[in-house]
Amino acid sequence: VTVNFNRHLILCAAAPATLFLVALAISLWGLMSTQSKFDHYISTEQATADTVNEMYAQGLQMGQALRNLVIDPSNKKAYENFDIAEKKYAEAYAKAQVAAEGTSLSAALRELEPLRAKQASKQAHVLSVMKTDQAQAMEVLKNEETPVWRELRTQLIDLVAKSREMAALTHKQTPNTAEYSLGDRAPGSYRDWE
Repeated sequence: VTVNFNRHLILCAAAPATLFLVALAISLWGLMSTQSKFDHYISTEQATADTVNEMYAQGLQMGQALRNLVIDPSNKKAYENFDIAEKKYAEAYAKAQVAAEGTSLSAALRELEPLRAKQASKQAHVLSVMKTDQAQAMEVLKNEETPVWRELRTQLIDLVAKSREMAALTHKQTPNTAEYSLGDRAPGSYRDWE
């Protein structure tokens, strides 16, 4: 009888401990899964949104600096601003490619490269003509560089919107995993007792 009682006592103690360990393991798995999804979100969707937004900002900066140069070819600060913006655009593009790798945004991002190359060619043409004929440089800027920038800008704005949409969707889905793993959505959780 004592042996039987001891077995029941051990069973009564072991069952809740086992259930506790299983619940703890599920919670830890959920938290690790949430952390993994959040890390993925930061390094892909959010990073892509941030870098594409940076590309757009640097494109605007290049355009402003180029216009300032056409107005005043001796403006050394405008040359500096143009060079910095061009370099930062290239850096942001490289980061965006890495961040978007394997996502649906990767192909759309690659489509920007030929447009940017075309724009860079038009910008070089403006800078070249500007040295000899300011009025002609204004025409090249208006009729050649600006239309290419508008096309690139449209694609950048579209990509910013898509990347933010993707980031928002992933961000919205991430907390659901954490809530479920912590029992907020599971039957029998503390919320059922409220």
